[in-house]
Amino acid sequence: MQRTLSPLIALFVSFGLLLTGGGLLTTLVGVRMSEEAFNTGVIGIVTAGYSVGFVLATLVCAGIISRVGHIRSFAAFAAMAAISTLVYPMLIDPWLWGAMRVAYGFSLAGLYMVTESWLNDRTPSERRGQVLGVYSIVSYVGLGGGQFLLMIGKPGGFELFSLAAMLIAAAVVPVTITRIASPALPVVERVGLRHLFDASPLGVVGSALAGVVGGAFLGLAPVYARSVGFSDSRIAWLMGLSILGGFLLQWPIGHLSDRFNRRDVLMGVSFLMTASSVGIVYVTGTSELLVIGMAILWGGLAFTLYPISLSLANDFIEPQQMLGASASLLLVHGSGMILGPLVASQLMSFIGPAGLFWTLAGAGLLLGGFAWLRQRIGPPIPVGEPSTYRIVPQEAVYAGGLDPYYEEIQLEFDFEADIADAPEPEAEP
Repeated sequence: MQRTLSPLIALFVSFGLLLTGGGLLTTLVGVRMSEEAFNTGVIGIVTAGYSVGFVLATLVCAGIISRVGHIRSFAAFAAMAAISTLVYPMLIDPWLWGAMRVAYGFSLAGLYMVTESWLNDRTPSERRGQVLGVYSIVSYVGLGGGQFLLMIGKPGGFELFSLAAMLIAAAVVPVTITRIASPALPVVERVGLRHLFDASPLGVVGSALAGVVGGAFLGLAPVYARSVGFSDSRIAWLMGLSILGGFLLQWPIGHLSDRFNRRDVLMGVSFLMTASSVGIVYVTGTSELLVIGMAILWGGLAFTLYPISLSLANDFIEPQQMLGASASLLLVHGSGMILGPLVASQLMSFIGPAGLFWTLAGAGLLLGGFAWLRQRIGPPIPVGEPSTYRIVPQEAVYAGGLDPYYEEIQLEFDFEADIADAPEPEAEP
């Protein structure tokens, strides 16, 4: 395992720095918009800009990476993300901030694509599951850990924005000095949404509603917390622990989804997430620590919805279609992430901060109800070896390709070879 991970350390360090800065930035923008008294509906539009950029990037960034290579692409996308981060404190304007969120979402999606395709190419088939595990740990720890940096400065100044930009810019350094040769971008055969919906309606609907839930929470939970009186440090704890809670419950819930009927598991998780959303509404104002404790449970449930939906869709399609199906489900998921903040912010405008968690509860109720309906009228899940539940970050683009299940379409790299015989690194100008 050490031979496998050693050449990838630089890439993991870069990715961890990137997500740490990005985790801080996402929460910081929400808190700062509350301090600047942005209209709640406008906050929803600005928040949705990130997902708009992310979805656009999944359509065009592959061509960019193919033309200029992984190292140059990583540097360019990271520079764009850092520049957009520095713009926020220069001019307090919601429409400019919305444009910067689009630029940041576009950049981050490109960086995900560079990282995942690079890991996909450099990992031998027998080690892909372990590398995927490390990748997921780095993703959740970076994103969750970045939340706690909110406690070392004041959101009203420029310092935290500068810190986030510094971390994003620092991510360029390990990648640009690594000696690993950059790979070719894997070609993904798209699976049409109509075909995917006909095969697994619940997988598609689950991916969309998981996007609604994730987009609304990550973008608007800091606004909710500030509105109900949380301090900056408590907002950091709320966001950080809810994300890390999502990581901790991935394994037990994934194990259940592999052992039992996946529709029943998705239905149960959805209804429990609904209950925890309602619970957070009713305990808000009594104890901040109780709200944070319930948010840990909420995150543990909510952040498993997308992997379960992805696994369920894969149960109904051919093995050679799985990577393309994952790409199509990502577009559905991203579209949900655009819709979530828009709907939640409007409800927050009408009924107050609690509108966020009522939106999340409604999404969970819809998903749980649809899962119940599909269990009653849908065809049985095919008998045979089911697709394996995979712990993947919410926004993973090509992470499915790291799973050993896809090894027939992967490239392999001989880590036993002497370094002198290794391919030359990509030439840089």
